[in-house]
Amino acid sequence: MFNVLNHIHILMKKNVEMADYLLLKFSDILRYQLYECNQPLVLLTRELQYLQDFIAIEKMRLGNELDVSCSWNQSSKDLYIAPLMLICFVENAFKHVNRLPNQKGSIELSCVEEEGKLQFNISNSYQDYPQLASTGHSGIGLENVKKRLELQYENNYSLTVHKLDNSFMVLNASPQKFSLLFFAFNIFDIFFNQPGSKILRILWCKMDYFTTF
Repeated sequence: MFNVLNHIHILMKKNVEMADYLLLKFSDILRYQLYECNQPLVLLTRELQYLQDFIAIEKMRLGNELDVSCSWNQSSKDLYIAPLMLICFVENAFKHVNRLPNQKGSIELSCVEEEGKLQFNISNSYQDYPQLASTGHSGIGLENVKKRLELQYENNYSLTVHKLDNSFMVLNASPQKFSLLFFAFNIFDIFFNQPGSKILRILWCKMDYFTTF
């Protein structure tokens, strides 16, 4: 938040039009977090717009340090999801992507919803996997997801984590029926033990039952 405000302050002296655009996006993000996320469910359309606003701000703030590619495709407009369920994956991608002077980082995101099924894929380049592992980044991320599911769904979910050959991690969570909405999540958090490789996170949600409010 403070990084964004500082960047807006700098832009006000250089490019007022761009600063104005950034300020509007930032206000939309704060409005969503403060006034819309206090509900157990939000429209998937609104959640994805929040992600797009966040990405737009990060792209503008980081400029030419990154190549960011996004693809969005939603067929149903009346599906609901727990608020802020996807943002942690996007935040981690921008946080851990490599931004070296001689090597441009890259982030790729694809979000497709079709017939009530949501497939969310995001990957980011990184420089050195051992350094990431030493920070405990992956473990903290998984613990946060687990706590979020526990708070949101209590005992109405299952969560398993597998480490295979120390090369990638697989997280499977299958929440049960929540009101009239059923979620089945398969989240794959893959860390390839090669410098310059990819961190890939895939979230797949199947909504068998949904309703409008």
